Amino acid sequence: MSKNGAIEFGKAQVSSFVSTVCDFMVTAMAYSCTHHVVCSNVCGALTGGAANCAINYKWTFHGTTRSKRAVVWRYVLVWICSVMLNTAGTEYGVKALKYACSMTQSANTVGVTGVLTVKAIVAVLVAVFWNFLMQKYYVYRKQS
Repeated sequence: MSKNGAIEFGKAQVSSFVSTVCDFMVTAMAYSCTHHVVCSNVCGALTGGAANCAINYKWTFHGTTRSKRAVVWRYVLVWICSVMLNTAGTEYGVKALKYACSMTQSANTVGVTGVLTVKAIVAVLVAVFWNFLMQKYYVYRKQS
Protein backbone atom coordinates (compact mmCIF):
# COMPACT_ATOMS: atom_id res chain seq x y z
CA MET A 1 0.00 0.00 0.00
CA SER A 2 1.35 3.43 -0.92
CA LYS A 3 1.80 6.22 1.63
CA ASN A 4 -1.22 8.07 0.21
CA GLY A 5 -3.26 4.87 0.32
CA ALA A 6 -2.31 4.31 3.96
CA ILE A 7 -3.25 7.90 4.85
CA GLU A 8 -6.57 7.54 3.05
CA PHE A 9 -7.26 4.24 4.86
CA GLY A 10 -6.40 5.91 8.18
CA LYS A 11 -8.74 8.82 7.49
CA ALA A 12 -11.49 6.38 6.54
CA GLN A 13 -11.01 4.59 9.86
CA VAL A 14 -11.23 7.88 11.80
CA SER A 15 -14.39 8.76 9.88
CA SER A 16 -15.74 5.29 10.58
CA PHE A 17 -14.97 5.65 14.28
CA VAL A 18 -16.78 9.01 14.57
CA SER A 19 -19.81 7.72 12.70
CA THR A 20 -19.76 4.51 14.75
CA VAL A 21 -19.90 6.52 17.98
CA CYS A 22 -23.01 8.30 16.64
CA ASP A 23 -24.47 4.97 15.51
CA PHE A 24 -23.83 3.20 18.83
CA MET A 25 -25.21 6.06 20.94
CA VAL A 26 -28.47 6.08 19.01
CA THR A 27 -28.62 2.26 18.96
CA ALA A 28 -28.12 2.08 22.74
CA MET A 29 -30.80 4.70 23.39
CA ALA A 30 -33.26 3.07 21.00
CA TYR A 31 -32.61 -0.45 22.36
CA SER A 32 -33.00 0.77 25.94
CA CYS A 33 -36.43 2.15 25.02
CA THR A 34 -37.70 -0.58 22.69
CA HIS A 35 -35.64 -3.77 23.31
CA HIS A 36 -35.95 -4.37 19.56
CA VAL A 37 -32.58 -5.21 17.98
CA VAL A 38 -33.46 -4.58 14.33
CA CYS A 39 -35.26 -1.25 14.83
CA SER A 40 -32.59 0.14 17.16
CA ASN A 41 -29.84 -0.99 14.78
CA VAL A 42 -31.47 0.70 11.79
CA CYS A 43 -31.99 3.97 13.73
CA GLY A 44 -28.33 3.96 14.69
CA ALA A 45 -27.26 3.11 11.16
CA LEU A 46 -29.21 6.05 9.73
CA THR A 47 -27.45 8.45 12.08
CA GLY A 48 -24.00 6.95 11.58
CA GLY A 49 -24.44 6.73 7.80
CA ALA A 50 -25.29 10.40 7.46
CA ALA A 51 -22.27 11.38 9.56
CA ASN A 52 -19.96 9.05 7.62
CA CYS A 53 -21.06 10.30 4.20
CA ALA A 54 -20.53 13.94 5.17
CA ILE A 55 -17.10 13.33 6.74
CA ASN A 56 -15.87 11.18 3.86
CA TYR A 57 -17.02 13.67 1.22
CA LYS A 58 -15.38 16.64 2.92
CA TRP A 59 -12.26 15.07 4.41
CA THR A 60 -11.42 11.45 3.59
CA PHE A 61 -11.99 11.21 -0.17
CA HIS A 62 -12.07 14.94 -0.92
CA GLY A 63 -10.41 14.48 -4.30
CA THR A 64 -13.47 13.01 -6.00
CA THR A 65 -14.61 14.67 -9.20
CA ARG A 66 -18.14 13.31 -8.89
CA SER A 67 -21.00 15.68 -8.21
CA LYS A 68 -22.54 15.65 -4.75
CA ARG A 69 -25.68 14.09 -6.23
CA ALA A 70 -23.71 11.24 -7.83
CA VAL A 71 -21.82 10.64 -4.57
CA VAL A 72 -25.04 10.58 -2.52
CA TRP A 73 -26.76 8.08 -4.82
CA ARG A 74 -23.75 5.78 -4.89
CA TYR A 75 -23.28 6.15 -1.13
CA VAL A 76 -26.93 5.26 -0.50
CA LEU A 77 -26.59 2.05 -2.53
CA VAL A 78 -23.47 0.98 -0.64
CA TRP A 79 -24.97 2.12 2.67
CA ILE A 80 -28.16 0.07 2.16
CA CYS A 81 -26.05 -3.07 1.71
CA SER A 82 -23.96 -2.06 4.72
CA VAL A 83 -27.09 -1.63 6.88
CA MET A 84 -28.36 -5.03 5.76
CA LEU A 85 -25.01 -6.69 6.54
CA ASN A 86 -24.73 -4.95 9.93
CA THR A 87 -28.36 -5.60 10.87
CA ALA A 88 -28.33 -9.26 9.85
CA GLY A 89 -24.97 -9.83 11.49
CA THR A 90 -26.09 -8.15 14.71
CA GLU A 91 -29.45 -9.94 14.73
CA TYR A 92 -27.94 -13.39 14.23
CA GLY A 93 -25.03 -12.62 16.54
CA VAL A 94 -27.42 -11.62 19.33
CA LYS A 95 -29.50 -14.76 18.69
CA ALA A 96 -26.34 -16.85 18.99
CA LEU A 97 -25.38 -15.02 22.19
CA LYS A 98 -28.87 -15.60 23.63
CA TYR A 99 -28.60 -19.28 22.75
CA ALA A 100 -25.17 -19.51 24.39
CA CYS A 101 -26.52 -17.77 27.51
CA SER A 102 -29.50 -20.13 27.66
CA MET A 103 -27.11 -23.08 27.73
CA THR A 104 -25.32 -21.76 30.82
CA GLN A 105 -28.04 -19.79 32.64
CA SER A 106 -31.76 -20.09 33.22
CA ALA A 107 -32.54 -16.82 31.39
CA ASN A 108 -31.63 -15.97 27.81
CA THR A 109 -31.83 -12.20 28.17
CA VAL A 110 -29.08 -10.17 26.54
CA GLY A 111 -28.61 -6.59 27.74
CA VAL A 112 -27.44 -3.49 25.95
CA THR A 113 -23.79 -4.41 26.57
CA GLY A 114 -24.22 -7.76 24.82
CA VAL A 115 -26.00 -6.17 21.86
CA LEU A 116 -23.33 -3.47 21.50
CA THR A 117 -20.50 -6.02 21.77
CA VAL A 118 -21.97 -8.10 18.95
CA LYS A 119 -22.68 -4.94 16.96
CA ALA A 120 -19.06 -3.79 17.39
CA ILE A 121 -17.62 -7.06 16.09
CA VAL A 122 -19.94 -7.03 13.09
CA ALA A 123 -19.29 -3.31 12.46
CA VAL A 124 -15.52 -3.80 12.26
CA LEU A 125 -15.88 -6.64 9.78
CA VAL A 126 -18.33 -4.73 7.58
CA ALA A 127 -16.30 -1.49 7.79
CA VAL A 128 -13.08 -3.07 6.59
CA PHE A 129 -14.34 -5.65 4.10
CA TRP A 130 -17.32 -3.78 2.61
CA ASN A 131 -17.55 -0.06 3.41
CA PHE A 132 -13.96 1.02 2.82
CA LEU A 133 -13.52 -0.90 -0.40
CA MET A 134 -16.86 0.16 -1.89
CA GLN A 135 -16.40 3.80 -0.88
CA LYS A 136 -12.86 3.99 -2.23
CA TYR A 137 -13.48 2.23 -5.54
CA TYR A 138 -17.14 2.99 -6.24
CA VAL A 139 -18.55 5.97 -4.33
CA TYR A 140 -15.65 8.42 -4.21
CA ARG A 141 -13.50 7.08 -7.04
CA LYS A 142 -11.82 9.78 -9.05
CA GLN A 143 -13.08 9.78 -12.61
CA SER A 144 -10.45 9.56 -15.34
